[in-house]
Formats: sequence, structure tokens, C-alpha cells
Amino acid sequence: MSKEIWTFSQQPVKLTQLSKERLRIKVNKFIASSERLKNEVNRMDIRAGRIYLYQLVEQYTADRVDVEYIRPLIDGKYLEFPMARITLYDQDGIKCTADWIRHTGQWVSLTESNLDECLLFIEENPQWFN
Repeated sequence: MSKEIWTFSQQPVKLTQLSKERLRIKVNKFIASSERLKNEVNRMDIRAGRIYLYQLVEQYTADRVDVEYIRPLIDGKYLEFPMARITLYDQDGIKCTADWIRHTGQWVSLTESNLDECLLFIEENPQWFN
């Protein structure tokens, strides 16, 4: 006799343009008020119901001519990498998850809460989001 397990996979919400702008303002305000995040987050992007935070990472092999990069370096020595992702399940950010990216490129949800608490979780956990 086989056991069947039902799982529920909730999909990210489709955001309206107004919701995107409202979320962009809220996240940028939080980043500007955070000592750690304002120094680490280079860029923020909202796509497909997710907020992505990017950081610049210095490449110490930038001056070597035998090393080729897939993407061009920013200012000749930096590459941009995703630092964190917030997946939204409603228009206002009441239900969302803070996600961390593994070295394999797979995203892992670390906490589920509202937008403010997810941003605070990202700020307070540099061991994950650095």
C-alpha cells in the first residue's frame, strides 16, 4: 500500500505597477535606514512577484589577462551577485518569505512573515546574507 502525500505550493503574486512602486519605495527606505544594508546592497529589482537585492563582489583576479569572465566586470573589478530574495504572496507584502541563494543557484526560504520582518531578518542575519 503506497502512501500519498499532498503538498501545497503557493505561487508568487502578480504585482500591479502601483504595488511595485509602493514596495520599491518601502524597501528603498528600509535599506537607506539600515547601516549594514545601505553599504552592502548595490541594487534592488522587483520581478515576477519577487524582490531581489544585489551586491557587488570584488574580483581579485580582475588584473590578470588569462582570466575570462562570462559577464563584464563593473568598474573593471566588480561582479554583481544576488544577495537575498523576498517572495511575495500578496500585493501588500503581508505574507512573504526571505530567501537565501545557495552556491548551486537554488533558492532556500529561511523565514515566512510580512515584508518588514523579512527585511529585518535579512539585516540581522549577515551569516546568511553577506
